[in-house]
Amino acid sequence: MRKVCLAFLLSCFLIPILYGQGINKVKLDTLLQDAAATHSEAVIIYQDNKLIADKYFGIGQPITKIESMSCTKSIAGLAVACLLTDKKIDSLDIPVCHFYPEWKQGQKQFITLRQLLNMTSGLQNVPNTSVEIYPSRDFVQLALCAELSTKPGEVWSYNNKAINLLAGIIQKITGQRMDTYIRERLFKPLGITDVNWELDSAGNPQVMAGCQIKPADFAKLGLLVLNQGRYNQQEIIAGKYIQALLTPCKQYDGYGLLWWIDYENTTSVVDDDIISQLRKAGVADDFIKKTEKLKGTYDSDDAFFAKIQSVFGDNPWDLLRNTLGTTLHIRKKIHSGSISYRADGYLGNYIIIDPTHKIVAIRMISDQSYVDEKDDFTGFRDQVLNLAK
Repeated sequence: MRKVCLAFLLSCFLIPILYGQGINKVKLDTLLQDAAATHSEAVIIYQDNKLIADKYFGIGQPITKIESMSCTKSIAGLAVACLLTDKKIDSLDIPVCHFYPEWKQGQKQFITLRQLLNMTSGLQNVPNTSVEIYPSRDFVQLALCAELSTKPGEVWSYNNKAINLLAGIIQKITGQRMDTYIRERLFKPLGITDVNWELDSAGNPQVMAGCQIKPADFAKLGLLVLNQGRYNQQEIIAGKYIQALLTPCKQYDGYGLLWWIDYENTTSVVDDDIISQLRKAGVADDFIKKTEKLKGTYDSDDAFFAKIQSVFGDNPWDLLRNTLGTTLHIRKKIHSGSISYRADGYLGNYIIIDPTHKIVAIRMISDQSYVDEKDDFTGFRDQVLNLAK
């Protein structure tokens, strides 16, 4: 009888503790059900630095290390913030040729560390890593030998090949292989001790992907960012350098320095000013006439892109890129509401950071569990951002 009473009392008091921070229980339950349905291996959620959910599915276990895919890039971004904190580099605007003198010629001499981090280096880009990068023996050398497709600093282009060069740069700065430096400088203060890191055939740690980490440790990285570089009351990274990672680049406002930036509301506007700019630039009349059919206000990207396709055809993106180039725009974007941040990896590996509600959430999945494209769990971010609404 005493055990029954104790269980009843615990049920009365634990549920308010678990959901007493404004987390909606129904929404949380739905998220976890969807996580199971999409073959997730782990979902961990914190609010205000308190554990809200710690759930493992299928073959996932607390001791299992899972490939973080392109979230590895965001980890490398944190490593660069460590370099700045420790004054191992003075600025992100240092030219890459400072580390690789063979680039002191042509346009490559103008490529900076910042441009590598915000994906505006201009280096020739083949997004499909299996075509060009994985067959290469030396990922750093492949990046060094790449041609330029655009002028450095002008065009945003998600570039796996270019960012692998960061492994060589960090080693030149610290004298340590990048993964060793990250283990000692970033992971050790966070209590992260069990990590694997994929190397290329030349022994360079990958930057585009390759960090295999336990889910609970993966979540610590989100907590570090949420708390502006502090963990367990200790400053690991200066707050101003965390903020630098999360500041949108001029060329694409959805990306900072190896971290994604998401806005609660984005309104697209096509007005007379847009049309006037196209005319002044000498854009073809046929293109302008079609753009005039876009005039209006759109409350979501989906609505705007649907309208573009209805006017320009089902696959207009090459036409738009070739016509607009790097300086013209077909819309004005107006952001409003709260801002969140995201590390995003292949198969649907995510760190979601919601500063407004002080939420950090991670979802991890490996290729062993992944069945089809539904397992990307693309709705995870939106569900996390709605937990406290």
